[in-house]
Amino acid sequence: MLRTFTPLTSGSAQALLSPSARVLVAAAHADGGVPRAQDLPWNDVHWPTLVSLTSFERAEAQLFRLLRAAPVGAVPDDVQQAMQGIFRVAVFRSDELADAAGVAADSLQAAGIDVLWLKGAALAMQSPEEFAIRSMGDLDLLVPPDQHWRAREALREAGWCDGVGAGSYDGHHHDAPMLWRGGIRLELHSALFPRGHPFASDSVAAWFARGITVRWLERTVRVLPANWHIVHASVHWAWSHEGEVGSWQYLHDMHRLSAGWSGSDSNWTTVVQNAESIGAAGPVGWALWTAALLVNLDVVESVISRLRRQRRLLSGVAEREWVLRAFHSPAASPSVAWSRFWWRRAMGGLGDAAMAWPWALGRAPTRLTTQASPAAETHSGRRQTSRWRRHLSRVLGG
Repeated sequence: MLRTFTPLTSGSAQALLSPSARVLVAAAHADGGVPRAQDLPWNDVHWPTLVSLTSFERAEAQLFRLLRAAPVGAVPDDVQQAMQGIFRVAVFRSDELADAAGVAADSLQAAGIDVLWLKGAALAMQSPEEFAIRSMGDLDLLVPPDQHWRAREALREAGWCDGVGAGSYDGHHHDAPMLWRGGIRLELHSALFPRGHPFASDSVAAWFARGITVRWLERTVRVLPANWHIVHASVHWAWSHEGEVGSWQYLHDMHRLSAGWSGSDSNWTTVVQNAESIGAAGPVGWALWTAALLVNLDVVESVISRLRRQRRLLSGVAEREWVLRAFHSPAASPSVAWSRFWWRRAMGGLGDAAMAWPWALGRAPTRLTTQASPAAETHSGRRQTSRWRRHLSRVLGG
């Protein structure tokens, strides 16, 4: 059998990442990657790329801690100084996030409005380090649709402001974001996934019934238990974001959510049952497979195999495509159509019957086209050819 079509191992999956991405991924471990600091490819890191990736993934605080554990001389002085400044901003930002979340929680509770906190905010509210462990661009809350108006009124009275473009969110699964100081956003969700999605049992009542109450500082808040949070986070990353956006945050969250679980823990069995109960086995399986390979998430292969149900034909190619897209690799596919073909193959036909794919449900950005000169078209053609060669050499020869 050709090496091309053999399944990826942890080592071969990480080798597909650029050196910069490998350093960033190491910081997603629960231990911050510090025990692995001596073995990372520091000499091959492209520092502007690493800093850019870190900012895009909102991993500034964790990466700075890893850089301080690097071998002496491995990190240029100017990079250390720049990252120290970025780290300070990230710490200040985490305090702002916590304050904004506290104001929102108090105002909604005082108004008697039911709230289920989601994603990063929900994780932060359950950790002693709070928002310092998990930066985020916005706060996400699930609120019964008939309480959205009252919720927005309560938030306005507490100091939140309405954003612009409310009409563009008509029919969306969350309202137009509300804004806090420093550009912090809050989204009131009426569902966890866009309208028309292929998953079952997505009513507000169903998700609220799955929630649990926890203590956050002096407050009681409702969040999803870890075995449901993992399912939601996995579907959100692997399906809603096609395994491309928020990759570092997803890997980081999986370690935090499953802390203390062993590979064969009954909690993983519950994750499988939860994923299957809403018809999300494919995205959850592929997401957990990625975490197991890239950050050694402690989950047994039988769990991943049951969820992925991967087709054997060309499975090695599909796996390489999946890893290359996760961290914006220079070797990623230059074709959206090609990349999405393999994504649909990984999803096992999920949503195919009704064409219920994330890009068909309002997520695809509008692309602007301009008239290029013949010389520019020639240059673009050569660059495209070069990108295809680089991509296929990784997929077919990796």
